[in-house]
This record gives sequence, structure tokens and C-alpha cells, in this order.
Amino acid sequence: MIKRLKTTVFTCLTLAFACIQTYAQIPEQFKPIDQFIQQNMDKNHIPGLSIAIVNKDQVIFSKGYGKDGENKAIISSTPFAIASLSKAFTAMAVMQLVEAGKINLDAPVKQYIPSFKMADARADKITVRQFLNQTSGLSDVVYPELSFKQQPASTKNTIDNLKDVELDSNPGETFRYHNPNYHIMAHLVEIVSQEKFADYLQKHIFTPLQMTHTSSHHSTLEFQRKVPQGNIFVFGQAVKTNEPNWFIEGSAGLVSTTSDLAKWLRLYLNKGEYQGQRLLSEKGIETMFSHPANSSYGLGWFVDPQKNVSHSGVFWTYQAEQMILAKEGYGIVILFNSGINAFQDYHSFMLGVSNILTNQAAETSFMNDSMYELLIATFIIITLILTVFSFRNMKMWVIKHRAKSSWVIISKNIVRLLPLVLLALAPTLLTLISHRVLSWERIFLMAPSVIIWLGIVAFCNLMVVVSRSIRLRSRDNF
Repeated sequence: MIKRLKTTVFTCLTLAFACIQTYAQIPEQFKPIDQFIQQNMDKNHIPGLSIAIVNKDQVIFSKGYGKDGENKAIISSTPFAIASLSKAFTAMAVMQLVEAGKINLDAPVKQYIPSFKMADARADKITVRQFLNQTSGLSDVVYPELSFKQQPASTKNTIDNLKDVELDSNPGETFRYHNPNYHIMAHLVEIVSQEKFADYLQKHIFTPLQMTHTSSHHSTLEFQRKVPQGNIFVFGQAVKTNEPNWFIEGSAGLVSTTSDLAKWLRLYLNKGEYQGQRLLSEKGIETMFSHPANSSYGLGWFVDPQKNVSHSGVFWTYQAEQMILAKEGYGIVILFNSGINAFQDYHSFMLGVSNILTNQAAETSFMNDSMYELLIATFIIITLILTVFSFRNMKMWVIKHRAKSSWVIISKNIVRLLPLVLLALAPTLLTLISHRVLSWERIFLMAPSVIIWLGIVAFCNLMVVVSRSIRLRSRDNF
């Protein structure tokens, strides 16, 4: 017994010493960042993340937190699905071909891809630049790729599938974030370079940047062989889940690490050059960061009024954030092994880190995912209690309403059935709010607790309405 106690004490002291030693190794200026990340992870039950901060010369802070889907400690070489951070790589590939004189940004895509045809004649005028800055006129409403049961098998399939599609708006008129814009750009790279898209990225971007842990994939099913399972959140708890099937080449298909993406960010901070190799001219980098007057989206990057550039990557089981602080000369990348959730604010991590780097307070919201989830759980309990009371008082309700006119009873039933209507219309309402069309599976994975609560409310109210209607009818017959 004493021997076991000694062993336990020794183990605890060893772990404590290791933690103290690791913390001591962090430069003083980055300890507030480390503390902020730890606290924000704990508050929001984030299972794991990796971060790297660079300047143009080197990595100045890098650390992994938590565990991956195989229960291994996360380090800088742990692979993550980086989702829409991939778009900047596609844009870089196109810009390289522009500088090689093989593509004109303001020429119609049809000039390079003759098979690109749509039911809408306006599509013949969509330029390469308009696809890259998401003003092509396509949108999820006219081409709901996130709700397709049968996903495309290739970038060529995406183009074939557009033959019967009408544009949502005139080319260049409206910003609509739409992943197939970048599927088309990946196909453009293949057509012009005469190389497979993944091979082009490997040869012209990954290899020069020594990104040895980065790869490009057609679909989420393919990349799942490269990365451990990510997580969704169910009532605030991380649950390992496979990513839904989705065609992502060109738009969200990269798997990478913070150690590799640190080199990618340094490329931009050095105006297109990395360790003596020039991948793009300084003017080309400026072009990638330029955006039309009607949006803040450049070529694969969002640009804010201070000229900082950033992009988020969103999957249902992975999340990624990257930012370049133009004035201060910092690049930041944060990769998470948990995905989109109604109550998770991943951008708060990036905002907090960037605030600390610029000598501002790293503010955190009073509300966090635990509070929201507790609120939803409370609503569920209240719903069940009220339903029990409704059934217990059913007899009194029937006696009270037996003499009332039918329109009064019908109106009360309609009110009770509103949650059912809301549940049925959830995809339509989300489309109206976000202009993104989602399948039921993706809606549930994004907000399981909310959908469960709404389902319970709808079911309980339906049972109450049915029971009351039966009781009233039986009384009438009696």
C-alpha cells in the first residue's frame, strides 16, 4: 500500500514538474497567449488544437494542446483537415499560372474550359477573377452542393452538373460564398497546367515550401484516411464522429499541420518568397489581397479595413483559423479537431491571440458553450415537466373547453404545433438566413442539442394535441 502511494506521489510530482518545465520554456511575452488558450479551451470543452505564430523570419510560438482522435498528444506535426483555408492555395496556383502568362484573370473561364456551360447565357461572361472572389453569380440556392446525396466525383463532374443551373445574380454583382467556385478553379488549374490538381500543388507549392505533411484530397471520405476522427459537440461534450461525405477538391481539400502552415504564412509575410525561392511576385501577393468594392473577399482571403487578411475553415468535425496582421508583421494559424457548432465561437481564439500580440486585452464572452448547453438542457426538462402537467390536467382541460367554439380550440392547437412546423421548415429558414443550403444530417451535426430540444418540444406538443382532440371527440360522441 505504501509502495503504491509512493509511486502515485512520484508520478504526480513528475507530471507537475513536466508541466512547470514546459511552461517555463515558453518565452515571457507568449505566456499570456498560452494562458488564454488553456482557459478558453477549458471553458468551451475544446478537445484539442494546435497553434503557430510566425514573423517573416521564423516561428516565434508553437504549441499543441489536448489530444487527437487517437488519444495522442497534439504537436506541431499533428495532421488536421484545414477546410476552406485550402482556397488560398487554389488561388495561389491560379496566380502562378497568371504570372506564367497562361491565364488572364479578367478573361471568361469559358475561354480556358470550353465544356463550361450553363442554362444561363450570362455564365459565358464569368471571369476567372469573379470565381476567385466569389462574385460569379453562383450560390448554394441555385446549386445546393451541401445537400446533394450524390456528390461529384471530380472537378469535371462539378462543371457537368452546372449545365442546367441558372445564376443567382449577374456576374460581378453580388458576393456569395460558394465552394463550387473553387472546384471550377481547381479544374482550371488542371486544364491549363496539364497536371492533376494535387500534383500541381505538390510540385509548385508544397515542395518549394517544404510542406512535407500537407496533401490535397478529392473528398472528406478520402482525407479521413490521413487524419484522426474529429469531433462534434452534443450538449457541450466532444463526440468523435466521421465527417459527412463531401466533394472538396480546390475548396476545402487540404490536410496540413501548423508546422507546415507556418511556412505558408511566412511566404506571404515575405511578399511571395520563402528561403530564397520565389513562388509569386510581390504584385501577385497584392492582387490576392485585392477585393471588389462590393465585398471584402480577395482571392482566397478576407481583407479587413486595416489590411489584415484572414480566413476560416469550417467542417463538421474540424475547424481552422488563419490571419496575417499586416502592420505588426505576424502570421497566426490555429487548427482545431472539433467542428462547427451553434454555441462554439472559434474565432474568439484568433481574436484573443491577435489582441494579445497587439497589446490589447484578450476579452472573452461571459457566455460560453457550457452555459448555452445548460440552458438547452433546462428547456428540455421544463418541456417534459409541462407535458406531464398537461396530461395530468387533461380531464379538466376537456371539461373547460368542451363548450368553447371550435376556432378557439383550433387556434390553441395551431400554437402548440408551431414547434413542429419550425422543425420541418428548419432547412428553409436556415437558407433564408445564411443563403447556404444544408442537408438535415449537416443541420443536426451543427446543433444536436438544439434539434433534440426542438424535436422533443414538437413531439410532446403533438401528443398533447392528439390526446386532447381524441378526448374532446369522445366526449362529444358520449
